Amino acid sequence: MDSLKIFYDRDNHILTIWFDDPQKEFIAEEVGEELLVMQDSGGKTIGIERMNFVLADQNSLDVQLQYL
Repeated sequence: MDSLKIFYDRDNHILTIWFDDPQKEFIAEEVGEELLVMQDSGGKTIGIERMNFVLADQNSLDVQLQYL
């Protein structure tokens, strides 16, 4: 089964989403203002990170999965 890992660092306001094992990270590249893409050694995107992501309610993050 595939696994999606979502982390929110409240103190630093960083949202990180992993599509694969974070241990496979080989390189992280900034692709936009406050947006990074993490890749494995084969160039496959395995995660993204959004800086300055501020939640309206610091104690709640609503996550919805929608299939298209």
